[in-house]
Amino acid sequence: MKYALQHLFFLLLLTTSWQLRAQYQSIEVLAVEYPPFTTITHPYGGLAFELLESAIPQRQWKPLFVPPKRAYASIDSGHWCASFYPANKTSDYFTVELSQQPIKIRLVRLSQTSSFGWKQLSELAGKSVALLRTGESSEFVQQFEDAEVRIVYVESVQAGLQMVLLNRVYMAMLDDISFAGLERDNKAKLQMSENTLLETPITLFVNKACLDDLPKITTSKK
Repeated sequence: MKYALQHLFFLLLLTTSWQLRAQYQSIEVLAVEYPPFTTITHPYGGLAFELLESAIPQRQWKPLFVPPKRAYASIDSGHWCASFYPANKTSDYFTVELSQQPIKIRLVRLSQTSSFGWKQLSELAGKSVALLRTGESSEFVQQFEDAEVRIVYVESVQAGLQMVLLNRVYMAMLDDISFAGLERDNKAKLQMSENTLLETPITLFVNKACLDDLPKITTSKK
């Protein structure tokens, strides 16, 4: 009983001291343009940052918007603390899931009368797809290369969407929430794939070497 009380007192003391330190700390969070989740045009940085502020209000979160290639390079070099841009396998990080419902990443193309789906991604061989720039080792990108789909890198999801609307690429990646929020005219011109490429919650990636004292509300570790 005595040990339990001492242990509880230690945890309370640790939590209090952490909260006092946290008041003076501003943490930069890597992000790329991906409205409505992360965008420089939003007063707080986007919906993802609003969720982050609500989940961990003890910290001051500062959006750092950079091109996708720079975000990937920063994470790959280990010079980062937190990021909404996905961390790569070589980084020692953990994740904080901020949304209860996952977003679904799919492909979008100009609307056609035929259905937009596939059994194998290789059925789209020879077509072009606009993707956010990332590293060569990305499994997400590799699946398109293996399927012999021509990749066109863009600096934002919106740029890829515009390339589809202008018929400069055949398709682009887009999530279901962003698609639902498109202007009526643009939405009527587009067709979202039946297949889902990736299903993920809004996730904050945290570099253990930088922020190892974050609250233990993580749902998965790497």
